[in-house]
Amino acid sequence: MTIWLPQLRRERPLYLEIADAIRQDLLRGLLKPGERLPPQRDLAFRLGVTTGTVTRAYAEAEKIGLLSGEVGRGSYLRAPGAQAHPFVSAAPARNGVIDLTQASPPRVHAAQDLDAALRQIMASGTRLDLLDYTPPEGHPLHRAMGVTWLARSGITVPESDVAVTAGAHAALIATLAAITQHGERLFVESLNYPTIKPIARHLGITLLPIEMDAGGIVPQSLERAARAGEARLLYIVPTLQNPTTSTLSHDRRLAITDIARRYGMTIIEDDIFRLLDPRLQPPTLYSMAPDRTYHITSISKTLSPGLRVGFVATPPGKSEQLIRHQTVASGRAVGLAAEVARCWIEGDTAGTILNAIISENAARRALALDLLRGREVHCAPSSPYLWLKLPEAWTPGDFARALDERGVRVTPGTAFAIDRRSDDQGVRICLGGTVTRDELRTALQRVNTLLDEDPAERFTQVA
Repeated sequence: MTIWLPQLRRERPLYLEIADAIRQDLLRGLLKPGERLPPQRDLAFRLGVTTGTVTRAYAEAEKIGLLSGEVGRGSYLRAPGAQAHPFVSAAPARNGVIDLTQASPPRVHAAQDLDAALRQIMASGTRLDLLDYTPPEGHPLHRAMGVTWLARSGITVPESDVAVTAGAHAALIATLAAITQHGERLFVESLNYPTIKPIARHLGITLLPIEMDAGGIVPQSLERAARAGEARLLYIVPTLQNPTTSTLSHDRRLAITDIARRYGMTIIEDDIFRLLDPRLQPPTLYSMAPDRTYHITSISKTLSPGLRVGFVATPPGKSEQLIRHQTVASGRAVGLAAEVARCWIEGDTAGTILNAIISENAARRALALDLLRGREVHCAPSSPYLWLKLPEAWTPGDFARALDERGVRVTPGTAFAIDRRSDDQGVRICLGGTVTRDELRTALQRVNTLLDEDPAERFTQVA
């Protein structure tokens, strides 16, 4: 029997402190697996607590796998397993850097939301099925969840035309792989989601940029390119466009779907930001032209990026080809993550989380517009990021590097430019992620200060 007397801070229930002391001392090596702890009555006497408190502490330690109680022989220590090591994120240390490059939602989640979903899963008699391979199209209940989530965007679609994916990124790869061939050309907005470029290279697709203005893609420019037969596919982010934050008007959507019909084009509508804007919006392109539109969405920007659950609504009868590519590319959703999402979406939790994200995005947007007052900032209501146009003296790359030296990371406009003709004289600044509101304030103040500096003064003149 080991002689052991834990140090208690008496800041919470004593049985929890004793159980945690067992865990901590096992992890430190002060206690060894196989040793027998003091009898409950003896330890209670030495600590000045009731025997019931120690009994409860030992039971708590046994519950998380630290003890093995043997009737008549005592309580023996076990090697600490995963339960004794609380999960710690493997994210790299910030080292004082405020990262504003991730277009992810701000941290608004409550632990009880996840706990409630996990309890619901644990109560299911078929929960072990979630450990099997997920069908490439998604479990039937998860496809039904997709129908429910898509309905929030005004989309009515049968389950048979919905595929569940491991997020919008996987959905985009599967969709492009299913409907394109190597050497295909794809119309895109001239400033675009940066990852579309490596995806296109991987699939052997050539990107053809279409002119944009303050309202988004210019239909007349699209029609000229379509008439010339330059491509038969269009990839577009119609709501809170990345990075400009513009949203296509109803008239432009009508014009685009009309062009698609007249020239036999297929539309890939990436609408992952739509639900962040609670204002009345024009219908989706899918609703206007369901016969030729693949609608992609996910919960990464609206509920949780870590769950990696996305949905594709395909034209009628077109889901099978996409599902085959899901099988090859392993873009299918993880069953356990999708089931957490289903618990949220089919209950009240999804609405609560979404509303909290919308509210926090609005507060951060107001903060940004106040701190950058007088600058050329494009940030539509409810946008999770802003597009800051830079003075001509700065190049986007130089500005981002200078800001990085001051402990703030942003994405230069060159990352979004499809070609050199694109107006990339800006930087994208994200407002959410793990950054706190106070950190955001500090970062934006540094941005504002740098805007007033002359980049020429940063370099030593050489005669």
